[in-house]
Parts: sequence; structure tokens; C-alpha cells
Amino acid sequence: MKSKMNKTGKIFFNKKAIELTSITLLFLLSLLGAFSSFNRTTENAFSKITGQRTLDTSIAIIHIDDNDIEKLGGWPLKRSYYALLISKLSSLGAAKIGVEVLLSHNAATQSIYNDLLDEEIKRSGRVVVSSLILNDGAADSIIYSQPKLDNLNLKSGHLNYISDDGIYIPNSIKVNGTTEKSFSSALADKELTGKRTKVNFYNSWKNYQKYSLLEFFRLVEEKDSSLAKLKNKIVLVGVSDPTIAKTISTAFDKELPGVALHAFALDNILTNRSLKFHLNSSLAIIFLLPLIAIVLIRKDFPRAQATLVYLLFFVIASYLLFTFFFLETNYSAVIFPAAVFFLIEFSFNLLESKTKLRDTFNESEILKRALSTKEQELSELKEQLSVISDDRQSHLTSKIIMLEDEISRLKKWKDDNEPESINVEDETSNVFEGMIFRSEVMKSLINMIKKISGTDATALILGESGSGKELVARAIHNLSKRKGKNFVAVNCAALPDSLLESELFGHIKGAFTNAVADRKGRFEIADGGTIFLDEIGETTENFQAKLLRVIQFGEVQKVGAAEIKHVDVRIVTATNKKLDELVNKKLFREDLYYRLNVMKLELPPLRDRKEDIELLAHHFVRMEDSEMQISKAVLDSLMKNDWRGNVRELESVIKRSVIFSKSEGRKIIQLNDLSEEYRKVDRSDMEDLILESLRNKSFSHSSINETARELGNINRTVVSENLRGLFFKNYVANSFDFDKTVIELARTDSAESLNRLKSKTETYIENLQKDLAKLKDKEFEKAKSTFSSKYKNLPAKFHPYLDETIKNLLRKLPV
Repeated sequence: MKSKMNKTGKIFFNKKAIELTSITLLFLLSLLGAFSSFNRTTENAFSKITGQRTLDTSIAIIHIDDNDIEKLGGWPLKRSYYALLISKLSSLGAAKIGVEVLLSHNAATQSIYNDLLDEEIKRSGRVVVSSLILNDGAADSIIYSQPKLDNLNLKSGHLNYISDDGIYIPNSIKVNGTTEKSFSSALADKELTGKRTKVNFYNSWKNYQKYSLLEFFRLVEEKDSSLAKLKNKIVLVGVSDPTIAKTISTAFDKELPGVALHAFALDNILTNRSLKFHLNSSLAIIFLLPLIAIVLIRKDFPRAQATLVYLLFFVIASYLLFTFFFLETNYSAVIFPAAVFFLIEFSFNLLESKTKLRDTFNESEILKRALSTKEQELSELKEQLSVISDDRQSHLTSKIIMLEDEISRLKKWKDDNEPESINVEDETSNVFEGMIFRSEVMKSLINMIKKISGTDATALILGESGSGKELVARAIHNLSKRKGKNFVAVNCAALPDSLLESELFGHIKGAFTNAVADRKGRFEIADGGTIFLDEIGETTENFQAKLLRVIQFGEVQKVGAAEIKHVDVRIVTATNKKLDELVNKKLFREDLYYRLNVMKLELPPLRDRKEDIELLAHHFVRMEDSEMQISKAVLDSLMKNDWRGNVRELESVIKRSVIFSKSEGRKIIQLNDLSEEYRKVDRSDMEDLILESLRNKSFSHSSINETARELGNINRTVVSENLRGLFFKNYVANSFDFDKTVIELARTDSAESLNRLKSKTETYIENLQKDLAKLKDKEFEKAKSTFSSKYKNLPAKFHPYLDETIKNLLRKLPV
């Protein structure tokens, strides 16, 4: 089809060129890994459809969970426990014992048990320990477990893996002339071909024969016969506590620990079921050829339908290859081009089959016109009401009330379609070093920052997570005489204590294993500038003592060095914890606290400076899309949230909303773009809205569902539970007079409406009476404790009225 111009001057582009360009671009992007997460999701779906498959029975796992760690004295465990475990597994006849835990060589408290562990490993002769390959930017280095350092002939394997469109494990890694095999291949004692293995997770790790550490010791103590199953098995030992061990997500496990990952890798090697990723590109090209043929076929061929058939064939063929032959392809390289091709075909067909519609209005214009018409009609009715006879006034009054209700709803819709304007000058004038504000509390904070920036005194920033503590620290630096020097930020909570000292103070060559060169610490890098220590409340007492020396004397000592170096650094710290309470609990050094707390800045949470929300929301929207706007209704809803995650949470909500708004082709964020928890409704108004809507529907059988839809597709439980609560409230107010309560709630003389409401509310009382009759103990507190389900969905404000109703019914029960 040649390019042509329609009457309105819009251009219809060459469809075939668009299709071929789109297919080629998406295919190349897919081969470059742009849609790797889609491929991973597809394979997870295939795995779930197939279901869990048989695991290799020669593998068993002993995992260290949070209960083990708590009862055995905390992490890290004493090496004597590993020695005992290896001894017992060896005596049970385990074929191999793989210790996935990296037993650190710089754990001073473990030194007295190292000899015991080394002796037990030597006696066993079947142990494989773990190692870790690190890259510090200059060169790779191997970190071995302590037993390997004590006995270089001990077999070991690396724990490294790559997370991309799946989990890949390098079969071996060469570091400084030394080749380190993967942990799983070292256990399998096999030489693997290829550079890496893609792990196939075809079951839940919980279905392996497994024991927690204490469970295993208990069974050994009891001489349980089930442990005989461990004979000739490969047993992997590792940590399953997610607070210590990193986890990944698979089709069958939301949290799969590292020890289980390597169990699956071993399983794949032993059963030859790893995924054949090297066929990825070639299979994708082969599968793409039919789609290109469809594009080039004559235009009278039903290409959109053919594409759907082709997609179905591809999905089925890919599923069979994956399930039965463990072959995978680049699914996105075929599905995305095919889906886009179908959409282009469908869109052009739709455009070509319709004539241009004239004089149409967008949704906002339609709402405005409807509102204007209704308001004009209301004005006319009110004029008529003032001149007509009394016998017609009742009918007109009823129409006016209904019309006013419709106008109220239209105004709410109008608010959700009209953007909230903002004074651009107001926004730009209230920006300070990246902080956007208009609240007085932030103005005070900014003034405080300006006052203290000129000094070198330590500063302590207190504030909740996500409130912008690093922005404050950078502002202090940028306004100081140190502005031209380095600003170095360190998250103390992200580094283990064993690495924190080396990271901050540096180390010399040979200070510890793999310290192959001198390395500057963060304090030395920040010399002359500012260092920002975030989450200072998470540090250990050992580190706090060394930090105190830096503050007092400006002295740092590299790990392994005798030389002391003087540094000129301004220290700014931050925490979301109450340090004074930690001091009282002896969890934070008091002398350090006073050194850090020279200049204290308290960063207010977002809920305490809600006048800043509008500026922040507009700023985040413009960061995503300069043309996007926010409706008044959305802004009102944002203002009513508590923002426990502070500015960071607000930014995430705006990002999500922009994506949803764009997906519907709008340039304004509406309430529907917010997730349900952020759509705030005034509950006191909702109570009245619900009751009024149910009255208008005469409490019919479908009135609850219709009311839920009418109020914005809210959950019908919200409607039914508010009605139940309103009944208990009025029932108590009317001294438990049932008929009077029904009449008051219904506000009508209609026998039909009264009977419907009576039927609904009688059920509330009858259900309570039946349950109370079953109770042996008639005391209210005990009765209430068994009635938790009666309170579960009932709004909390109605709980006291349910209490009184239950008490009244208890008084009427026979003694």
C-alpha cells in the first residue's frame, strides 16, 4: 500500500515497511537481551504447566535455618558443629559432603575450632568446600574457605552464578593461573563442556530429602533408622535463613537458598537435564522465518488470523522442546515481533474499515457538557418549584434531590479529568540542593543546613527511610568550603563487619588472603572533603571504637599496616533509629554518640509536611513525562496518604501511575491509575453514601452489588459490612428496639423496602444468637474472643456497638 494523504491531512505510512522494521528491531533487541525477564517468565510458566518433575534421589540437603542459628548461639556457627556434622555424615556412609557455607578465614573467634574441623575433614576424605571468585575492578581473586587454606589439596568449588534470563553457573573460572571448578561439578567429579551451565529448576527444593541441622542431630541422637537413606548420597550443607543467605525466585519457590540452587545444578549434571542455552539464537531465527513469509504474502491473505495460528504453533512447539528435550529458544525474539505484527495488521484494518467520525469530544469535554446541562436543568427545576402548586412540589423536590446527587458525582468525575495547575515559579523557587519543598518545617531545616555548613563539626541526620537523608548530607558538603573535594557516601548496613574496616580504612598488600595490592579506604579517598556514613546505627561496637579514634585524632590505619595516616575529613552520619535509646540499651557507644551529635538535623517524614506533596508529585511526573499532568482528585488522594515510605514511596507511586496513564493513551493521571491502597476515600462520607444508595435501591437483592459498582467498583464486602455496622449502631442507640431501628435505617413507608431490610438485619441477630447458644461460658470477654470472625471485616468504629449487642443477647440467655 503506497503512502497516501487523507482529507484531514494525516498520513497513512507504508504498512509493510512498518511491519518489517518493527520485526527486525524487536528481533535484534531480543537477541541483545533486552527482554530477558520475559524469557525467564515464559520458562517459569512452562514449568508450572508441566508440574513438578522427579528429583535425583542421590542428593540430600542439610540446611541451617533461623531456628538452628538462634538455638546454636547465633551466626556464624562454631566450627565444632560443622566438624560434628561431617563426622556423623561420614559414619552414615555419605558418598560426598559439600559444605556450601563459605567458612571465613578472618573469623578470629573460630580459630580454636579450626584444627578440629581440619582433622575431621581429613579423616572423612569425602568433603568438598566452597570458594568465591571476587572482582574488585582490577583483577579477579579467589576467596577460599579456611579448611582449603589449611590444606591446599582439599577439593573446592566456586559458588558464583549469573542471573540473567535464568541462572547460569560458570563451569570453571581461571584466576591467576588457577582453575576453580564450580561447586556442583566438583561434587559431581565431572569435567563439563562449554563455558557455563544454565540451571533447570523443575521442582521445589523442599522435595529433596532434607533436614534442618538440629533435626539431623536429634535423629542421630535417637538413632533414627531413616538416616540410613543417606548412605551413598551426596549431601549438601548450607544456610536457608533468608536473612543471612541470598535467595532467588523460581517457578516452584519464591525463596530458594543458595544451597538448594547448587543442589539443582548438581542434579542437572547427574541427570543431564540442564537447559541447552547455546541453541537460543539459532532456534529463534528458524522459528521467525514463517512470520517473515506471512508479511511478504499477498495482502488479500488474512494475515492477522495467520499470525495468531503461527503464535499458537510456536508456543506449543517451544513448550514441547523445553519440557521433553530441555531446549530453549529466545521466546521474545519470536513472540514480540509476531504480537506487534498482529497489532499493526489489526490497527490498519480497523482504520481502513471505519469512516472518519466528526464532531467528537474527548471524555473531559463530554463530562463538562453533561455537568453544564444538569446544572441548567437543576436551575430550571428550582424556578418551577417556587411557582407551582403544593400538590406537585413533592414530585419536583424528589427530582431535584436526584439531580443534585448526579451533579455531585459528575463534579467528582470532572475533578478526576481536570489537571491540577501549579505555579511554576513557586516550584522553581522552592528547590534547594535537589530538595523540593514549600513547608515551614523544611524551610527551618534548610536554614539549619546553611548555618552548619560553614563549620567542620560532625553532623547527625535523623530521619525515616526514604526521607532524603543523603540529599541533606550532600547539601551540607556543597555549601561548605570542602565543595571542590570528594563527597563519599557509605551505607554501613550494606557491608558486613569483616569488610567494613577494609572498605573504610583500606588495606595493604598481603594484609589478608587475596589482598594482592594496596587499596585506599573511603576515609583516605574523602581526605579534604566529606564522608557520609549512612545507617550508622547498624554498626558493631568494634567498628564504633575505630570510628571514634578517627573523629578524635583524625587518624586512620590500614588493615595490616603499622603506619598511621592523618586525614582531614568532615564526618556526616545518618540513621533511621533512635540512637539515644540504643545508647541506653548498651547497643551504641555513648562517647561516640556525643561526638556524632554535635550538629543534629531532624528530617521530617513526608506525612508531617504534606504541603510539599503537590510540588514533589508534579516534579516526579515531569521526570517521567514532561507533558503528563495530575488530576485534582488524584492530588487530593495523595494528600490523604500517610507515606510510611516517605518521598521514595511517593516517587514509586507516581512512576507506576504514569505507566498506567500512558498505557491508556492519556496525558493525565486519574484515580484508576493509582493502586487501590492509595485511593483514599473519606470513610465518614462513604457511610452516608452507602446507606443513601441502598435506600434509593429499596434494599433490593442486588442493591449491595449495584452500590459497590456505583461507588467506584469497591469491594461488596465494604458495602455489606458498613450496613451491618450501621444497624448495630442504631440498634444500640434505640435501646435494642429492632423494629424502630429498621424504620430509622430505611426512612421510608414502603412495606416492601422495610421487609427487605428487616430480612437482612434479622440475619445479623439470628447468627449471633445461634453462636452464643453454643457457648458453655457466657462471660462476654470469652464470648468475644471466640467471635473474631464477627469483627474481622467490620469497620473498627462499629466494634463498640457489636460489643453492646452481644452483651444484650448474653443477658437474655437462660442461666
